[in-house]
This record gives sequence, C-alpha cells and structure tokens, in this order.
Amino acid sequence: MTYVASPSYDRHDANRTSNLRQCLETARRHLDETSHSSETEKIETLVASAIEAGWEEDEVREALSAGDEQGNKMPEHKSPVPTIGVVPSSSF
Repeated sequence: MTYVASPSYDRHDANRTSNLRQCLETARRHLDETSHSSETEKIETLVASAIEAGWEEDEVREALSAGDEQGNKMPEHKSPVPTIGVVPSSSF
C-alpha cells in the first residue's frame, strides 16, 4: 500500500482540502515512479491508502476528480531516453 499522510486539519477546517491535495500529489508521484499499475488501479490504491490514513472516502474521491477536471493530474512517469553511443566507464 502507498503511504498517504494523515490529515493535519479538522474535517471542517478550510485548509483541509489543500492539505489533502498535497498529500495525494506526493503519494501519486511515488506511485507513478514505482508502479506499473493501470490508472484505475493507482486511483483505487490512493483512495484505500488515504482512507487508512484517516481521510474520508468522499473527500478523497472529490479531490481526485477535481484534479482530473482541472488538468492537475500528476504526469505519468517517463523513463529516460537512452543515449546512443554512450558506454559507462565501468564497462571498460
């Protein structure tokens, strides 16, 4: 399971939504770098991890869908482009 930080604010605090988005972005970045799961699987992992951390399912799903609607979804991790002709010095 991916780590999602626990809420820093009470359920009715105005800062809670931005706190949740920050926690989800960090966890999403980690998932993109380490997981080859589908987009749907990553979202479900984020939701389950956030609930485990103390977030409410409705607020997590709302934050994730709001990020998708605004185009704020974390970009997919891309592997570096190999450079042709470069040989590591350790291979000599």
